[in-house]
Amino acid sequence: MKILIIEGCLINYGDDRGGQHEESSSIVDVSKDTARKLTETGRALYVAKSDDQNKDGRFTAGKEMLAAAEALAKSRTKAAAEGN
Repeated sequence: MKILIIEGCLINYGDDRGGQHEESSSIVDVSKDTARKLTETGRALYVAKSDDQNKDGRFTAGKEMLAAAEALAKSRTKAAAEGN
């Protein structure tokens, strides 16, 4: 289940690495339970409204937020490639 991180946090992906820090504006794939916990605590938003357990979509990211997150990810990748 894909979610947009809106507040930097540690996420346990259930592997040997333990909790991994994820920056805000990151889009990550997590389990359904992890997604529910992170959205209800205000740390993340669902990427797809169909994943949101609330029919009003209160925990779903808007198109503008997703576009901004994608643009930020591209700029981070470009900066890393340039060595900054």
